[in-house]
Amino acid sequence: MFNKQEDRISSQQTIKQANSKLVFKLIDQHDGISRAQIANITKLSPTTISSLTEELLTKELVHEIGTKIVRSSGRRPILLDVNEKGACFICMDLQQRGYYLGIYNLKCQLISGQLYNLDNYDELGKSLVATSKQLLKKEKISKDKLLGIAIGAPGIIDESHKRVLSSTIIPITENNLFYEQLIKNFPLCQIELVNESSLAAYAEIVFVNEIRHLRNLLYIDIHTGIGAGIIIDGNIYRGPHNLAGEFGHISIDIRGPLCKCGAKGCLEMLSSIPAINKKLPKYTLQEIQSRYDELYMDVTVVVNKSAKYLAYGINNAVNLLNPEAVIIGGQITIFGQKYLSEVIKVFKEISLGQNKDLPILLSQVEGNAVTLGGARYLLDRILIR
Repeated sequence: MFNKQEDRISSQQTIKQANSKLVFKLIDQHDGISRAQIANITKLSPTTISSLTEELLTKELVHEIGTKIVRSSGRRPILLDVNEKGACFICMDLQQRGYYLGIYNLKCQLISGQLYNLDNYDELGKSLVATSKQLLKKEKISKDKLLGIAIGAPGIIDESHKRVLSSTIIPITENNLFYEQLIKNFPLCQIELVNESSLAAYAEIVFVNEIRHLRNLLYIDIHTGIGAGIIIDGNIYRGPHNLAGEFGHISIDIRGPLCKCGAKGCLEMLSSIPAINKKLPKYTLQEIQSRYDELYMDVTVVVNKSAKYLAYGINNAVNLLNPEAVIIGGQITIFGQKYLSEVIKVFKEISLGQNKDLPILLSQVEGNAVTLGGARYLLDRILIR
């Protein structure tokens, strides 16, 4: 008897939680929406909507922003909106020599962000905890307002044990317990460890108007290494072992240079920023970019060859995944539209049928795409989905 009662209570709580997320989702999607409008859209009773919105108001996740102007002489409906100051997220982008950490409000707007250097990656957990607390204190945000923490990491992630198993970018081992240190210091938070390219892809498909209507996206992140974020039906695709998106380790030339992963001719060895720098050692990256714009032959040959390799890699991925668009992001975007045009030209030469018209675009996300995507990912996971 008790089990049936417990199941009934659990079922009621599940339904209530799902309805609460649905209400918050509608408030998030509209620039001011009334209780009556929410009831009409959801088909839930006005009493249920009133109870759910009151709970969201009490938690300060939403607030009332005034009344709606109506033509009739009746009572003006009160509009609801997400309370940007009601909660926050901390998001981290792990990089080769440290990390970027940002605090975002409930509307995924950056409150404060900073780049931190880290000489010893064994101290990562300790550093992340300390800088998170310092930034919260600096912005005068109480710890109980922190809903979640997202960590974007370049590498292969063990989802079940929350470890970065390996990375060709950051000097980390699977014995690094930074996740456990964050859990210990922020026990009430939802903490997510996600591949950095996946979070950047999430930011693109949510915040860029040109592609936000799409549901399937391939995002290619090119800097020290090359990764990919894959969005399928609006969700991040990781694969059963979190190995999806290792785009930099697609082999383009079996006789090419040996990669750290053990294979030869990986895209990371041919089209990444270090691969370009290696061919042009006497120039800084800024000098390479400048000389590329000015059509210097030595630089143009190297950079365009990098673009050609990338086009072949994109073609392989597109033939497999059939996305609705491809976005190129990361440090490679320093070469701008000229580089993109070279990629598109080669891609059109080798691609199949309708793929030739596939949109290939440069990233349009401003600021740090990894942490912005992390903020939205947390918002969706905790309050919407």
